[in-house]
Amino acid sequence: MASSAVVDLFRAAAVLTGPGPSGATDTRPADLKAILLRRLTEYNAEKGISTNIEETSLEGLQSHTALEALSLLEQIHKSLKNTSLTVQPAQIGAGPALQETGPEPDHAIVGSRDLALIRTLLSIVFKWSVEPLLQRITTAIPSTSSPHAIGRASIIDLTALPLEYSTLSSVSHRLLALTLPDGPGGPISQSAVTATLLNKQLPDLLVPCIVIGWLPKSLSSETMSTVDNVRPSVMHLISRLPASHVISAAGIALSRPPSMLSYVRKTCTFLLSRQLLRPEGIRGLCESIFGDEDASGDDVGLEKLEQVSRLLSTVPTGMDIQEYLNTMVPRILVLLGLDERSLPMAHRRTLAFSLSRMLTNEGNAETKRFTGDIVFPMLHDPILRGTGDITPAASLKPIQVLLTNTDPSPHLLSALLTPIVPSLYTLHACLEQARTSDPLLRETIKGFLSTWGRLVNGEEIIQTMWNVIEGEGSDWRVDVAGEIFRVGSTIEDETPLSFFTPRSLQEAEESGEFDIDSNILGLKPDPVRLVQFIKGLHRTDISSDLFVRLLEAYRSSRAQSDAAPMKTLLYLQLVLQMQKQLSSDDTSGVLKHPEHILSFIKHALENPKSSEHPSSKQAAPSAGLRIEDLRIVEEEEDLEYQDVDSDDEDGEGDEGHGPDDMTSTAIKLLLSVLEANPDLSARTAPALNDIFELLEPMSRSPAEDLRALAREARMVMTARLASTSNLAEHLRRSGPSDSGESPQETYQKALKLLQDPLLPVRAHGLMLLRQLVSSQKDASGALSEPPLDRALVPGILSIFMQSIQDDDSYMFLNAVQGLSAMVDGFGRDVLRSLVSVYTEGLDGLTASAMSQHDVDIRTRVGEALGQVIRRCGETLPSYAPLLVPPLFRVLRASHFPTVLRTSAISLLAQCVKTSELATLQYTPDLADAMVDLLQVETVPAARRQTTPGPDSESDHEGETKDFQESAPAVDAQPTSANTKFPPLRRAALHLLSLMTRACTNRVYSEGSADGLLLPPALLRRAKTTLAYVAATDADDVVRVMARETMEGLDQMAEAIIGL
Repeated sequence: MASSAVVDLFRAAAVLTGPGPSGATDTRPADLKAILLRRLTEYNAEKGISTNIEETSLEGLQSHTALEALSLLEQIHKSLKNTSLTVQPAQIGAGPALQETGPEPDHAIVGSRDLALIRTLLSIVFKWSVEPLLQRITTAIPSTSSPHAIGRASIIDLTALPLEYSTLSSVSHRLLALTLPDGPGGPISQSAVTATLLNKQLPDLLVPCIVIGWLPKSLSSETMSTVDNVRPSVMHLISRLPASHVISAAGIALSRPPSMLSYVRKTCTFLLSRQLLRPEGIRGLCESIFGDEDASGDDVGLEKLEQVSRLLSTVPTGMDIQEYLNTMVPRILVLLGLDERSLPMAHRRTLAFSLSRMLTNEGNAETKRFTGDIVFPMLHDPILRGTGDITPAASLKPIQVLLTNTDPSPHLLSALLTPIVPSLYTLHACLEQARTSDPLLRETIKGFLSTWGRLVNGEEIIQTMWNVIEGEGSDWRVDVAGEIFRVGSTIEDETPLSFFTPRSLQEAEESGEFDIDSNILGLKPDPVRLVQFIKGLHRTDISSDLFVRLLEAYRSSRAQSDAAPMKTLLYLQLVLQMQKQLSSDDTSGVLKHPEHILSFIKHALENPKSSEHPSSKQAAPSAGLRIEDLRIVEEEEDLEYQDVDSDDEDGEGDEGHGPDDMTSTAIKLLLSVLEANPDLSARTAPALNDIFELLEPMSRSPAEDLRALAREARMVMTARLASTSNLAEHLRRSGPSDSGESPQETYQKALKLLQDPLLPVRAHGLMLLRQLVSSQKDASGALSEPPLDRALVPGILSIFMQSIQDDDSYMFLNAVQGLSAMVDGFGRDVLRSLVSVYTEGLDGLTASAMSQHDVDIRTRVGEALGQVIRRCGETLPSYAPLLVPPLFRVLRASHFPTVLRTSAISLLAQCVKTSELATLQYTPDLADAMVDLLQVETVPAARRQTTPGPDSESDHEGETKDFQESAPAVDAQPTSANTKFPPLRRAALHLLSLMTRACTNRVYSEGSADGLLLPPALLRRAKTTLAYVAATDADDVVRVMARETMEGLDQMAEAIIGL
């Protein structure tokens, strides 16, 4: 019978493997060879086989034992193949892939001892047959070049290699036949042998099959050829096994020594990736790696988390990355959406960790982009658009898992929540009002919003909250079952305005609808709730910036005649609620941080005209042609303002409209902030610099109140900057002045006077400052530095530079004198600052867009430099390096206005006139430059008539007069860079004449021609150019000056000849 045959086979297996623990005796030999020889002898006697194995080596005995064990396994498998077995998901070492499920108890002929014998037989086959053969074959393959393999290499018998390769191929085929008796495409055999082989020895089976079945053609030979028929069987086998089981086996195979072969390693990786692509591949990967954690509930180590993350983010070779992610990422999201009972905690955390790494993978931009393109639409579309395969509530589950099972990442948090925060906020507001809402869902959304508000950067939060204010976010409803769904905005959603009846009035009073904070108009979002949410974030930067933005929006909305009144009301209510709830809060107070108030002031002053003149006067583009568009002559009421000062470019003299309330309020708020914060200045709040510039056009406004406020604010800011530039301990060391007041007292008095709106008072303040910085004579009569702390110098210099911009000549002349006095008192530092202001813009494009205001400032600074040059006298050579090179660069800057270039030449002429030694080393370059300028920029006069007549002289005079009248005037175009203006040539001739005179004087003083600094070639070219200019230039003054300069050259030549 079959049962007795199976019993005989197990008895023979027991003989071959040795007695069990209960039958052990102490009379057996100790050495392995003797034991194997005795077992084989007994086994042959049991089977009735006679073979001569006495002279066989130990390796031969082991190999013979393994082959006999394989033969026994084949016979046992054949006898037990009818036993009912089913495939169950399991991992290696944690549970069987195939389990016996005997239909009747009396038919279970395979016991636990028999299963132990089968495991022992399989171990013998792999240990004594497959592994030795693999070791010798893989060592002989040419591609094996690993240092470890070379270090363990021994002498290889190449003559036995073909037989060994054939034996390994035969053993592999026989082992595969135990699992697939019908070959590829057939079912897996159902027997205890097959179940044990697949449960315990699958990695040992895969390795030899890969070595011989995937051997590249380039490495194969006649004796070691690729066994092609192994591949279909292996692929079919692993496709029928659970993914977790195959993944574990492939992972173990990668750690075996044959995996040092590159093709073996690639094949194992390929098989592993194929398993991951199976529908149950991701879960199988987690089961194969986290079996212990699933059983014990221990926390998952970071090493395993990163291992799974690398496996899931690695794209299989030959597969498109987008196709791979389109397959894997949705499956991960589906698993993350399962409840705790369906997915173990270790798997949940691992998948969340892996997906977060894909979404934040900075090393692989493609993976990050494609993963985001898949994840975010799947999670956001149900909430934003109501589309997708899941409900809005279900889409929140994966988001919650991702946020709770990964490290807090602002980038990931922003990508997940920011696009849906407006919808989440409106949903949360709906859930708070609905009595049937799910409290767990409500708290989950509240946690999302709170976490997002605390971790995301401020700019993103402000923009998102502004989107909420602007009405973004879906409208939601909750049904009686607690289910949420999106609804479209309809007229019914608005709160109807109706008359109160006595009963409804009583009900409204009892329900609190008449509370001052109640949203009786149905504003969306509810101002009270939104401000409470902002307050709960405890982010001062958010609340303050949002407060400023609301003020600006309210100002702009009020200035527009077509603005929605409900939107304007919403802005106002939000501003009032923020003032009420956040003004006294230490952590979110909007009024406790001057920098945010200054930000609002800056915004309010940037475009005051939008509020001063409502947009009702502006016709919409779609209004078509109006009768007003055809009017050519202005109406009479507009002509009465024609005599307005031309400097008032804004033309704000029309009908009784005063300055905008918001602009005046902003300036008053600025003054209040400065008064309340004595230490506040441009040094501590850079926004004051921008506000200072914005106040400049307002200080010239025709509106008296606005102009007075702007001037007062500018002077206060200038004085504040100057006062905060000095340290108290330095001021205390300053001595008293002649008037009995200390320099600090005089300084403070001047600052107060400068803040007065009256012109004489401000001028007196400038005079005090000028006296304070003027040099004083000591007892010996020599000039000494003023008794003033140098810490005050930058502030006073700023005040003078501010005053030099005043349109009143009395003010800016006092400022010019003050600047020259500062140079006398403090020397090089102040002079360097003045030269820097005068030459600013040489290396950029600033000068090409220079305004008349800028030209005026520079020319006034030039006046101060002229005074400084004259006061230097014979000490000018020590300051020449600070003056001459910058002025020469201004002269050569063709993009500078001609007025400034003429001013620079005049200052150089003043240097030559004051001290000839100051420009001694620069004389050749300056003279050469002047000759070039005259040669290039001369303007020939109009051609005279070729045939003289009685009226020829009068005709010539008329032509010259007409030309001069038609020539452009530099005074009419002060910002022009036109180099044909006569003053430029006049200044050049004046400088050249002074340098010629200086050279002549030097020749006479030294008594030889060695004192001549001008090369002879330059002199010849200068004389030729001057002769041409004197004869042809259109300007009479230029021609006269050219002749005078030629006379100076002749005098210099006479001096040289006379010596």
